[in-house]
Amino acid sequence: MKYAIIGVEGPHDQAFTGKVLKLLGFKDFREELKGLKSDLDPFWRKFIPVYPKKGNLYTRLNMPSILFNDTISVAIYAGEGSNLVTNLDDILFANSEYQTNLAAFGIVADCDKSTPDRPGVVNTNSPRTGVYVLPDNASPGVLDTLLCECGQIAYPTYMEKASSYLNEFSESDRKFLKWKNFDREKALVATVVSVLKPGKTNTASIADNNWVSEQTQQQVPALANFIEFLRQLLEVS
Repeated sequence: MKYAIIGVEGPHDQAFTGKVLKLLGFKDFREELKGLKSDLDPFWRKFIPVYPKKGNLYTRLNMPSILFNDTISVAIYAGEGSNLVTNLDDILFANSEYQTNLAAFGIVADCDKSTPDRPGVVNTNSPRTGVYVLPDNASPGVLDTLLCECGQIAYPTYMEKASSYLNEFSESDRKFLKWKNFDREKALVATVVSVLKPGKTNTASIADNNWVSEQTQQQVPALANFIEFLRQLLEVS
């Protein structure tokens, strides 16, 4: 069995990347093996969080998503936004096994936070490495920018109605609410999510609904590019 780590900024990115891997035929440890500690591959045991984290009872516990096929097991680690690199460094440098036995290591981040020199390019040395900058390695945006493109294919009627609703908010409304760049895209996705899964989070909708699907893969170039990036990074067909 080969092993790979993909670092992402937050739970939405984690769900998105996991859904793409399922589209590529991967199985989810939490679903297939009920997420039981006794069934976890020993290689990932160092990722099991210790509670309370650094003594803080309210700090989120960061157990990665684990997905696998017959040849490779992948941990998708959500690293608390801008703390992603620091948190990954702490894990990798504290565990020599991760430094020497990884087949692949990737980072997925938003364009508003990262400007790598060669985004979307997989280095085929050992381990294989690469950075993908959402939404498409070129345009400014965030995950929700890409999800809006997917929503136009998967849920065009809901997206249109949600957009009409948000258009009722004036510029002064948005200033009063202190909207930042890309907050409209985030609000648009969240509005549709509230229809698809009332009372649930974006994370649940990304994992369960059709934002990522064969249909959106075929019709949204940015999603197809991300899927191809993961194919190359993990060497899967």
